[in-house]
Amino acid sequence: MHREPPSSIGQAFSKGARLQCPMCGKGRLFTGFIRMHPCCPACGFQFARAPGYFLGSTYINYGATTLLTTWTYLVLRFGLEMPKTLLIPALAGFCVIFPVVFFRYARSMWLSFDCYFDPTGALESLSETEKSQEGKL
Repeated sequence: MHREPPSSIGQAFSKGARLQCPMCGKGRLFTGFIRMHPCCPACGFQFARAPGYFLGSTYINYGATTLLTTWTYLVLRFGLEMPKTLLIPALAGFCVIFPVVFFRYARSMWLSFDCYFDPTGALESLSETEKSQEGKL
């Protein structure tokens, strides 16, 4: 099986957006809406490398929520002159719902970009997984 970290930002983004393993591109990251596989079902790549590893995904989620809310407010309020009495409650609702829906994608993007920017760490995690599987045989 072909397993290597993403070779470009576009490839990392593509695997992250499709919620796929950043190493092989075949395995799915999630078993349900929120629950993640501990490792890739296709290649065995370990997804979480340390406690708190996915804390960085909250920055992606927060950044996307803030960016979309700010630009939507600016365009609708000043471009289309929508009244803020309608706009603020709608965007407040968006700020509650969007991060929950985007949670999976933020985690997937974090993992994919981490594998792209730190391929050595990704390959070390892969070799640790292989060693633990050999020990079970």
